[in-house]
Amino acid sequence: MQERDNEVVIVGGGAGGAELAVRLARAGCALRLIDQAATHVWKPRLHELAAGAARGELGEIAYRDLAEQWGFVFEQAGLVDIDPAAKQVTLDNDSRRGYRALVLAVGGVTPDLGVTGVREHAVMLDRSPDADALYRRFTDALDRAAAAEPARAARVVIVGTGLTGVELAGYLASHRHVVAKPDGDQPQTLAIHLVEASDTFMPGIEDAPSRRGARTRLADLGVSIHTGCAVAEVGADHVTSENGERFDADVTVWAAGRIGSPLAARIDALAANDRQQWLVRDTLQSRDHDDIFALGDCSACPESDWPATAQVASQQAEHLAEQVMAYLDGGSPSAFVFRDKGLLMSFGDGGDLGLVRGPLGDDLRIHGQVSHAAYRGLERQHQWVLLGTRTTLEGVAGDVFAALRRR
Repeated sequence: MQERDNEVVIVGGGAGGAELAVRLARAGCALRLIDQAATHVWKPRLHELAAGAARGELGEIAYRDLAEQWGFVFEQAGLVDIDPAAKQVTLDNDSRRGYRALVLAVGGVTPDLGVTGVREHAVMLDRSPDADALYRRFTDALDRAAAAEPARAARVVIVGTGLTGVELAGYLASHRHVVAKPDGDQPQTLAIHLVEASDTFMPGIEDAPSRRGARTRLADLGVSIHTGCAVAEVGADHVTSENGERFDADVTVWAAGRIGSPLAARIDALAANDRQQWLVRDTLQSRDHDDIFALGDCSACPESDWPATAQVASQQAEHLAEQVMAYLDGGSPSAFVFRDKGLLMSFGDGGDLGLVRGPLGDDLRIHGQVSHAAYRGLERQHQWVLLGTRTTLEGVAGDVFAALRRR
């Protein structure tokens, strides 16, 4: 089945894809947004959903509501193949959609790194359904541990000290009451181990003071940190390192790195690297086809090493909103330039840490309420793009009242 063509088809409604869809629709572009999920959750807060935060607290947005508000078409489906010659994508609902310009924003996944048992016994945190599954694992583990003779703490092993692993550990450690059932007969507690293969804690973060601050914050929350500890095997109830160390585990969370989408390995029409990322030029156009663009974790430009963060995807969406329109009008897209605005980390009730980068390259370290406000401000900026000024201001007012209550 094939419906009328759209000027632009965007596959993937994450931080970058959703923002791009709204920006293009507001500019008058006829477009179709395609995503496997029905709703959008800002990915930097998925760890909170996994730890038991209510979906309403995370600003979950239905794609169909966005489509109705801004005047584009949303279709819940998955990408199967791309036919650049026919300018069509094939979806898993047996339909084909034509395009003048195609934007791939399908995100990435956590690699198992070939470690035995990861797929069978660990949980990854790549999408919203993963967060729901992880929360169920947490609560089940707490129930079993509390019912043991004698009662003990539920043992959680998180592999990887990227932002996902670090923020999840911090949120769990500071929100034990969220995961635990308050009406249980026995106290429910967590024992959290954070395991890193590298000798360096948070090796993907260049700023050493930020790494030290995060490590200190986690240690203060009672999280045990193990560096230089590459994992050899994940079992049903344990994790074993290559040096023979064993960690008993009721729940294992695998957060060891980031690669692109498996689609890149299955679709032959576009060149990809060995990390399952489509190769793009600095204009974010495919190396193979001018009318196909890719942004976020699913793309890579060998000449530019952009980090795999929501900050990059959001900036790329803002850039492409202008460049795709220019392409449709017969122009040549310009190169994308990433502007690093710093790093923000949230540890729930354990506090926030931040490094804000100024326009002249000067760094400002922030913490406490200032850092928390900055962290929330990033999400509000994202909501402003998607929902407009009024809804965002209502959310900001809620943040202010919540801050006043905490004082």
